[in-house]
Amino acid sequence: MDDSMKIIALANQKGGVGKTSFARHLYFAAVERGLRTLVVDKDPQKNTTKTMLHLADPAVIEQGEWLTASGMFNKKNKTRPMPVSKLSSLIAADDGLVDVSDYAINVIVNPRHTLEKFADQFDVCLIDTPPSRGKLLFAALACADYVLSPCTLDEDATDGLADLFMDIERVRQMQWNPNLQIMGIQINKMATRGAYDRNALAELRANVGDLVMPNIVYERAATRLAIRRPVWRGARGENHGAAAVEMKDACNAVLNNAGF
Repeated sequence: MDDSMKIIALANQKGGVGKTSFARHLYFAAVERGLRTLVVDKDPQKNTTKTMLHLADPAVIEQGEWLTASGMFNKKNKTRPMPVSKLSSLIAADDGLVDVSDYAINVIVNPRHTLEKFADQFDVCLIDTPPSRGKLLFAALACADYVLSPCTLDEDATDGLADLFMDIERVRQMQWNPNLQIMGIQINKMATRGAYDRNALAELRANVGDLVMPNIVYERAATRLAIRRPVWRGARGENHGAAAVEMKDACNAVLNNAGF
C-alpha cells in the first residue's frame, strides 16, 4: 500500500473498553495536527459513524451515494468516502455489515484493495472495529499497518488480548497482511483509586512489557461524555482538565508512534 497513508486499526474483542471513544479522540487529534484523515467504521453499532455524521454538512450527507463499510467488500464498487470537513472523510458503518459473516473467506482482502484507491488522498486512516471475532475484524486487520488495542484492566478484557494476538498472527500467516504490526495496548478507563487496577497494570506490563502504551486514560465522566467534540475542548473543571491532558497525551503518543 502507498506509504502516503498510514492505517491504524483499533481492535479489542471485548466491548466496553472505550475503543470507540479513543477512536473519536484520535480522529480529533489527527485533524488538529492538520492530517488528512479517513475514518472507517466497521462496527455495526455505528457509534463512530454517528459522531462523524454530526460533524458533517447535512447537505453533503444527502448529496449522493457514498462508499460504506460493507461496500468496501465489493471490488466493483466505485463510490467514494463522504467528506466530513476539509481534512476528513468517512466510510460509514451500514446495515450491510451484518451480512459480511456470510461472505466467502476470500473477500477479506477486498477492503484493503478499496483503500488503496485513496492512499494518495489521506495521511492517516483510522478503522474502528466490532468487539468480536470474525470476518469484519479480519478485514480490518488485513487493511492496517498498525493495530492499537484499547483495553481496560478487568480480567475479561486483558484475557481477550491473547485472542486478538492470535488473530493478528493468523492474518500474517494467511498472507492477508504479512507486515501487520502491533503498535500497542492503550489502557483505558483505569480506576483513579484502588489497588485492583494498579496490580493488574503491573501484571500486564510484566507479561507484555513495552506493548503497553506509556500514557494511561483514566475513568472520568468528562471523557465518557465527550462524543461530538474532544474532551480537551469542553467545559473546564478539575475532572475535565485531567481528562483533557490524559486523552490528548495518549492520542499524540499514538500519532507520534505512527511517524507523524
